[in-house]
Amino acid sequence: MINATGWVTFSYTPKAVKNYKPKAIKTINSFSKNGNRFDVQTVSPPFDREGDIALQVKCNFDINIKERYGFREGADYISVISDELQLLLPMAGVPITQITNIHRF
Repeated sequence: MINATGWVTFSYTPKAVKNYKPKAIKTINSFSKNGNRFDVQTVSPPFDREGDIALQVKCNFDINIKERYGFREGADYISVISDELQLLLPMAGVPITQITNIHRF
């Protein structure tokens, strides 16, 4: 298994603007399961994104992914981690990611 840590920034569409921050934090932190962990750090005020209300969310992540055949170094997994985050965080758009650590365990 490969463990990756870092932070991810992405757009999130809230279900309601009233109490948007605690609701967004609770929703996104709830994706922490099966050995994967998300911890929301910041939530922007609501803004208009192509006619829809959106929030910009930044959260830390600690995820585990299966090793891939032919991948020898941590750097080989950078694109895989972004894809995996997109699956774990079912939000619109591709997350912007900063990976701080990748290691095999």
